[in-house]
Amino acid sequence: MAGNLGYNTTVVSDATATFDRFKINGEKYSADLIHLTTLVSLKNEFTEVITTQ
Repeated sequence: MAGNLGYNTTVVSDATATFDRFKINGEKYSADLIHLTTLVSLKNEFTEVITTQ
């Protein structure tokens, strides 16, 4: 939403994290998968994604 309001936003990918998630049937999604898919969803659409490098 910040981008829609005219703000330039940045997410530092290697300074963020998440946890494993589980579907209703118990199937596990790894934290790495959740992290990467979230960053991909945000990149260039809502924010710039960078690293600490």
